[in-house]
Amino acid sequence: MPIASQLAIFLAPQPGWDIAMGASVQNHTVLFVDDEVNILKALQRLLRNEPIDVLTANCPNEALELIERAGPQVVVSDQRMPEMAGVDFLACVRDRHSEVVRMMLTGFTDMTVAVEAINKGEIYRLITKPWNDEELKATLRQAFDHYDLKAEVKRLNSVTREQNFKLHDMNKNLEEKVRERTKQLDGKNTELRTAYIQTIRALAEAIDAKDAYTRGHSERVAVYASRIARELSLRRELIERVYFAGLLHDVGKIGIPDAIITKPDHLNEIEYEEIKLHPEIGAKILEPVEFLRSVVPCVRHHHEWYDGCKGGYPDRLVGDQIPLPSRVIVVADTVEAMTSDRPYRKALPVETVVEELHRFSGTQFDPVVVDAFLKLLEDEGESFISKNQKFDIYAFIEG
Repeated sequence: MPIASQLAIFLAPQPGWDIAMGASVQNHTVLFVDDEVNILKALQRLLRNEPIDVLTANCPNEALELIERAGPQVVVSDQRMPEMAGVDFLACVRDRHSEVVRMMLTGFTDMTVAVEAINKGEIYRLITKPWNDEELKATLRQAFDHYDLKAEVKRLNSVTREQNFKLHDMNKNLEEKVRERTKQLDGKNTELRTAYIQTIRALAEAIDAKDAYTRGHSERVAVYASRIARELSLRRELIERVYFAGLLHDVGKIGIPDAIITKPDHLNEIEYEEIKLHPEIGAKILEPVEFLRSVVPCVRHHHEWYDGCKGGYPDRLVGDQIPLPSRVIVVADTVEAMTSDRPYRKALPVETVVEELHRFSGTQFDPVVVDAFLKLLEDEGESFISKNQKFDIYAFIEG
């Protein structure tokens, strides 16, 4: 059954849930115990027009049997009886039927036993002989209300315990369902995330495939940039953004003629101006893709120069105006390009790469990003710029 339906049933009013104070769920019954028959008859006459069932017994043993059979809510006992004192009788009632309200009926000369009756029999009230009729009726009504209140509290405690058990079971069931749904959702999110990455990688590979010399370039830039980002202690989501932006930083080259992309020599001025359009083209390609919206400015500005000089493009941003992922990617892109073979040159040695980074730190490159890269290179050596690294961005982030 659905959880919502279970809760609806659980919260629906249950039979016997009327908890109006003083409301009786059965007829009220009082048992009078006295060895004087005239006293018992007088009490019966007094209450004959009241909505109360009256039982009488002229000895304690008979009274105990009546309590077992008839279950009165209130017992009123005389103190002086030949078979058993009222105090002892009421104490016996307390031990056997603690829910019964106990009262004592006694003469003025018996006031000395009041303390004993209260302590031993735990009586509710002490009624003196001769009694006042109206006061006796009022006392009985109060005694029945007291009984009803205790019974209601007991019932509510029982209902509460039962409901708590049910709620505990429902909560346990709900927790299990939530865990299962969460597990399923995590699985779907993982599948979706994997599909996103596969799509992005397919785009990057399509770009790199236009030139045999740049095959795998985008993936390596993404890996270098992600590792630099973690060295900079960037947030998880920012490292993820750096990785995606690294994979897609050259996506705009799809709009550049193959003749320029694959040209084995240095580009002329016209060709260079055309290839400088690829960051803007890439940004326009990615703009309609909702889940890559945060990557768009990173791709657009990955060729800006840190000092804002004319060497940077397309918008000549300066310093912190340039998105931090872009400042990371330009270092990773430069390192990957310099350490890879090109048609017009062989890969440069690491020493030359380090010299170039030092030379352009503060002009083309953010000095903080350069320092982070150099720290990684110092710690890991040339393995850091290995061309065949196995890389899982989410395992990397969580690691």
